[in-house]
Amino acid sequence: MRSKDRKLDVCKIATEFGNFAKMPQTQNEKLVLNEILSSVHDLFRKREDLDIHLSVPIDELHVFADKDQIIRVLNNLINNAIQAIPDTRRGLIQISLDATAREATISIRDNGEGIPEDMQSKVFLPNFTSKSSGTGLGLAMCQQIVEAANGRIFFRTIPGKGTNFFVELPLMRKPEQGEPG
Repeated sequence: MRSKDRKLDVCKIATEFGNFAKMPQTQNEKLVLNEILSSVHDLFRKREDLDIHLSVPIDELHVFADKDQIIRVLNNLINNAIQAIPDTRRGLIQISLDATAREATISIRDNGEGIPEDMQSKVFLPNFTSKSSGTGLGLAMCQQIVEAANGRIFFRTIPGKGTNFFVELPLMRKPEQGEPG
């Protein structure tokens, strides 16, 4: 790597760390997760190198979160899923939205390489990456955003078969359930 390229990479990493450290002020609002997932899915569904499927319930699922930040999380998880799929395999990404009485669960599952066991405990650490490029801040940022919305992010993986990332967010309660909305 040439010295100039190395300096550009260092500058890029420093900029990303700066952005990570000063995440924009959260602008929480009532969101319909079904609509957000559909719009993010639309950004990726026209790709010809993979199949990307979306499954959302008919009933709207409302959460109180920052729209731009939730979109950032979804874009990051889908891009990571795409990058995890080897060139020798047709990509399949399945995005789904489900709910319990208290929380919405977004699932993004790929048929990629999976996460090796020795890396699984590190995936949410800042500056950790298994890629040849990138800063390793994407999943750390996702975790920070999800936790700021009182949610949690986790994954299940089978090395060689794929990974499923889950984002759980608390649902807003409906006033007709006898609780504040």
